[in-house]
Amino acid sequence: MVPLPIKLFALFFLSLSAQYALAGLASGESAASMHTNDLNSIDPDLINSGVEESSPLSGQTPGSGIEGVQLASAVQSENTGTVDNWLDMMMKSMTQQNFQGTLIVRQADKMRVIKVKQGVTPEGSWQILESLTGESQKTIRRKGKVTTIFPDKRLVTVSDSVHKRPLHATLPENYHKLKQYYKMRLAGEDRIASKVTQIVQMIPRDKYRYGYTFWLDKQSGMLLKCDLVDEKNQVLEQLMYSDIELLSMAPEKNIDQSELATYQQVNLQDKSEVATKIWHAKQLPAGFALSRSVYIPSQHNHSKTFHLVFSDGMALVSVFVEERDRMKKPVLGSSSMGKVNAYSAYVRNAYITAIGEVPVSTVRMIALSMEPELP
Repeated sequence: MVPLPIKLFALFFLSLSAQYALAGLASGESAASMHTNDLNSIDPDLINSGVEESSPLSGQTPGSGIEGVQLASAVQSENTGTVDNWLDMMMKSMTQQNFQGTLIVRQADKMRVIKVKQGVTPEGSWQILESLTGESQKTIRRKGKVTTIFPDKRLVTVSDSVHKRPLHATLPENYHKLKQYYKMRLAGEDRIASKVTQIVQMIPRDKYRYGYTFWLDKQSGMLLKCDLVDEKNQVLEQLMYSDIELLSMAPEKNIDQSELATYQQVNLQDKSEVATKIWHAKQLPAGFALSRSVYIPSQHNHSKTFHLVFSDGMALVSVFVEERDRMKKPVLGSSSMGKVNAYSAYVRNAYITAIGEVPVSTVRMIALSMEPELP
């Protein structure tokens, strides 16, 4: 397979990452609407407040902070042997636990280090990711919005979290349905970030999705390490905390209000998308279903683009449908870049690209099965 073309790579991360969406705007590839100096699009808590004081746990959702650790320990003592118990603990800790730590992300020969903070308050939870390697960048996730600060560029971007990939692999609320497509089993213990962990494996039952291995803190259920594993049992991506501190109060945000107010504001929220079901897939791997189907108007009226998303609850595949006549140098066949695979083809006089963190057999099947809805 050839390397994933730059355009396809940008298209994929347009729907998953604020960083690459910004790159798409710069190159003119993105269809997202762009509004500068729109302070109303920025989270008021980031503009109107500087350093947020830590909030005590009183009044929070049961299971937060130290109470969350105690709750998880109590559940564990009642039922220590089931996979479901551990996955329930993981889901609760990811939304109800205050913490801060250092996360290491490895992909092939590349490594990123991120400082992570999560706070849970009566007003809701938030998460701050601060890059410690590469370009200086700070991302805040709160109330369905993703705000990304680029200090070197003196720039702030805002986008919808629905388009953005979460920090860790996240189980859906109805994760029990995943057992039809993944084998789930306990696989011993290990020690991560000075904490004893329980290893849980999600092994695909077919060739159309990747597997996951979770290392969960035995006290709190916190996900301390996660491996994304391909069909050959090779690790495609690894996320691991080198240190983590569970807190009884929300950590400080440390957002400099006076500095942030001087930055250029860019709104990446695309309010021009229109829900549509003009295209569908006649064949999908077991468990995959359509979760999104929109028409994205072109900023320059050059072509029509339809964007569809298919998911089994864990894996996501984005499909872009473009007019064939507009493609000057189309890339056909398979492309790959690390854990991301893509497949492009002409189907029914349209240029189809399916792309996602799945095996190439999955994107090939979906791309070739796309067809327009009958009138």
